[in-house]
Amino acid sequence: MLRVGLVLVLVVAVGGARVAAADEEEPPPVAAAVGTAAAMAIVPLLAGSVLYASGNDDGLRRTGTFVAMSGLVIAPAVAHLWVREYKRAAIFAALPLVALLANVVVLSIDPKTTTYGSAGSRTVYGVALTAGTLGAVVGLADTFGARDRWRRRHPVLGALF
Repeated sequence: MLRVGLVLVLVVAVGGARVAAADEEEPPPVAAAVGTAAAMAIVPLLAGSVLYASGNDDGLRRTGTFVAMSGLVIAPAVAHLWVREYKRAAIFAALPLVALLANVVVLSIDPKTTTYGSAGSRTVYGVALTAGTLGAVVGLADTFGARDRWRRRHPVLGALF
């Protein structure tokens, strides 16, 4: 798990350096941003799902949930940072982050939520997981409009690209 976390930090750092060095006169690399961010969502989601499905251990399921949801938080932020839309990065990472924090609280209060938890804790857990997933998907989908938003901000350069 530590290796996965370190790799994610490295990818975000390299992506951040790329964004900082990007020339505002070039259109944003939408395909690269969405591809990278989708991978950053899918890989932790798969890893977390494998951990979650490995058994009935509440600790393992809690870890699987946190791994899966961390990718959902990172993905829309990375996609929007890559295309130089900093406010949108914060906006679209907010819902997955709140959902992750909600599940941290739920799993702290009722550690057995994923196996024998109360109906209330399981409901909050499921709603938070769904909200985080939908927030990440909408955030990634919004990235496809970055080139059009760039063209509106740069009408002269937009005519060239």
